[in-house]
Amino acid sequence: MAYEYKQGFFKPTNPDKYNGDANNIVYRSGWEKRVMQWADTNKSVLKWSSEEIIIPYISPVDNRPHRYFVDFYVEALDNNGNRQTYLLEVKPAAQ
Repeated sequence: MAYEYKQGFFKPTNPDKYNGDANNIVYRSGWEKRVMQWADTNKSVLKWSSEEIIIPYISPVDNRPHRYFVDFYVEALDNNGNRQTYLLEVKPAAQ
C-alpha cells in the first residue's frame, strides 16, 4: 500500500472511547488516520488514544533527556473476550 502523507484533526464518532482530549486528536499520516477510524468504530476496541503515552529516556547520542510519544494505546477484547492492552507504532516498512 502506498504511503499517504496527510495531516489533520480526527473527529471521533465515539468520543467516549477516546482516552484523552477527544477534541484534539491529531493524525500525522493517512495510515494513522486509518488506525484512528478502525479504533473508533471497531466494537472490540474499548478504549484508545493517540500520542497520550510518553516514555522518557536519556539519548545515547547527546546524553540528554528526551520524550518518546507512542503512536497508539489500545484496549480491546480478544477472540476469547479477554481484555488486552496494546501499544502500536505506525511506520512505513523502511523505518
